[in-house]
Amino acid sequence: MFANSKAWFSNSVSPSLRDFWLAEDGIVTGWRSADYLFSDDAEHPDTLRVFQSMEYIWDMVTIFHSLFLSACEKRGSIKSVSIGHYVLPPVPVQNAVRNVIGRLIWEHDQQPTQSFADQAANISKEADCSSDGTDPLDASTSETE
Repeated sequence: MFANSKAWFSNSVSPSLRDFWLAEDGIVTGWRSADYLFSDDAEHPDTLRVFQSMEYIWDMVTIFHSLFLSACEKRGSIKSVSIGHYVLPPVPVQNAVRNVIGRLIWEHDQQPTQSFADQAANISKEADCSSDGTDPLDASTSETE
């Protein structure tokens, strides 16, 4: 799956994901020569060093959350997973994103997953079971508008 692709792994990444990379014919190298940089923790010292580098500042490298590899393993393909969803920005950027859209995709991946059909069925059941006859999806989530 990763034949001849080079990756750097932060010490925050599980050794099992590094082993998966190697088992799928990937190469482990230093971050400056890697095609992919993986970390689980934007505040880990080795990840912070990359964030503070001129290569990062000049937009020459991008760090990805290692759950990208887990998603590839689940799907059996690198082509069916959008790597852009797994960009791991510095913590202040993560916080700004959370303020706008909520949790980041890798935070969703850590929870048990449901298909969209299952989610829709659960919402429908909740609506049918509403004791006061109102649709819970119609309720305003904001007290002031």
